[in-house]
Amino acid sequence: MEYHVPVMVAEVIRWLVKEATGIYLDATAGGGGHCRAILAALRGEGRLIAIDRDPEAVRETLRNLAEFGDRVSVLQGSFVQLKELMDSQRVEGVNGVLFDLGVSSRQIDEPERGFSYREEGPLDMRMDSEKGIKASEWIDRATEGELVQVIREYGEERHARRIGRAICRLRMERPLETTDDLRQVVESTHPQMPNKTLARVFQAFRIAVNDELGQLDRGLEGAIDLLLPGGRLVTMAYHSLEDRLIKQKMAALIRGCICPPEIPVCVCGREPTFKKANRRPSRAGADEVQRNRRARSAILRVYEKL
Repeated sequence: MEYHVPVMVAEVIRWLVKEATGIYLDATAGGGGHCRAILAALRGEGRLIAIDRDPEAVRETLRNLAEFGDRVSVLQGSFVQLKELMDSQRVEGVNGVLFDLGVSSRQIDEPERGFSYREEGPLDMRMDSEKGIKASEWIDRATEGELVQVIREYGEERHARRIGRAICRLRMERPLETTDDLRQVVESTHPQMPNKTLARVFQAFRIAVNDELGQLDRGLEGAIDLLLPGGRLVTMAYHSLEDRLIKQKMAALIRGCICPPEIPVCVCGREPTFKKANRRPSRAGADEVQRNRRARSAILRVYEKL
């Protein structure tokens, strides 16, 4: 079975690789699917740096890309370490950066990782299973208010308060230790609990445990600094929170000027530093969605540094 099925590969390469002899960064290697396609598009001195937070994904990427030798460097680390990792490779600037966000197919399909409500396993949810606290520990330590806030903000779930209270009631009797424990307590709050609600709650705790939005924000900062003029940032988001963060952050760089609207002439002097390369975000086609249902929610955006 393939470790992870990469999404919109042809579109990623078309938008990302402008300079075939350049240096590119895949900040979410995830087994090496996009990496392989990027390397196939490069020529001559073209080089790829591949990074992933998950040690298992790093091992799989190393195995899959072994044939490319020193044309590729595969490193373990998080988005907040981009500068440090690139410094270790003596790379000061890159021609393109790819962020393929969210959870990989393998992470979802492995019950022992605890990402899915569909299979019973330990309530872990860590992207890097060697660092940080498990979801079970996070849920056990959080106050009711923190539980409700995370479910509401990160899961965008309107029944957050009801679900938070139910978790606290169960917690008084026994700890939540498995994905089945969490699924059952969420289902207990509604006679016909929709799968969408379960997915939202699991997403919310996964984002909290891994600080995904904070990591993404800092990762974008690192990518913005690393990109050379004319270089491109390609992002693929799978839920509205990621996509909104990307749009808002990049909109400020596209706009440049931060003067209040009541001032008729710009006095801040800030110039735009990026432009949209694809005027409208790209989506996976019907054929790809039929082959890989996880592609249906992907939103691909492309920005070019001026």
